[in-house]
Amino acid sequence: MWPFSRKGAGGAAGPASVPTIDVTEAFTRSKRGAKLIDVRSAREYAHSGHPRGARSVPPDLIGNDQIGLARDAQLLVICLSGHRSPRQAQRLAGMGFTNVSNVHGGLMAWKKAGLPVKK
Repeated sequence: MWPFSRKGAGGAAGPASVPTIDVTEAFTRSKRGAKLIDVRSAREYAHSGHPRGARSVPPDLIGNDQIGLARDAQLLVICLSGHRSPRQAQRLAGMGFTNVSNVHGGLMAWKKAGLPVKK
């Protein structure tokens, strides 16, 4: 997580912080129906593999609000290493998605934990 407070225009604080979970918790939640959202580019998603069951939702789809999921869906946001997903998770929360978590360590941690990957 970013250690400094970021404030929006006019000095107002942005949306509430998005919780961060580890990959094993994300895997467990995804097996229970949470939506695993991979925010890497479509090319990265296709060529580098992705967590089994993950859905590709690149940042441009988020920006255009073309996600196609209910605002109350449980979303688990993942990227390659965990650097992009916090920003996109926060962005989703700011758009009104109410149940968003960031997956710490991304696909690299997912693979290291031995969790299923689809190529």
